[in-house]
Amino acid sequence: MPRCFPPLKRLLLLFLMALLSSCSQPEFTDSTGKGVSLSDSQGRWLALNIWAEWCDPCREEIPELNALYQSDAIRVLGYDFDNSQGAELESKIASLAIAFPVLTNNPLERLKTRTPQVLPATLIVSPQGDLVETLYGPQTQNTIGQAIRKQQTKVAAGG
Repeated sequence: MPRCFPPLKRLLLLFLMALLSSCSQPEFTDSTGKGVSLSDSQGRWLALNIWAEWCDPCREEIPELNALYQSDAIRVLGYDFDNSQGAELESKIASLAIAFPVLTNNPLERLKTRTPQVLPATLIVSPQGDLVETLYGPQTQNTIGQAIRKQQTKVAAGG
């Protein structure tokens, strides 16, 4: 009987390792092929921007989002409203001078929300990967920061 336990223990360990590794698999892929998750183990909030190349207010806010992304205080991701892929998506990213990662697959279903009817739309996502607020129209570093601070205050207050 003692000889059976070590293989069983190894099997259990392998099962647990497989289970844990499947939990950490990225949910999405960005335009460079890198895996991306909406939740963040480092406790950072996410500003997920839905944009379109033909949207003038979207173009207006890109420099603000780039600066926010460069600060690294808040995660910034984008998603093309028109769901472009491959070379077409890369061309749009270059045309708009987007510096932050752009998802290639639609995150809205995962966030349990519908396609916005107004662009740009910036979804504020908690470090746990939950959608907590949607901001419409062009945003700044300040308006995104305010929205996140409001949510952090709400969480701290127990609501």
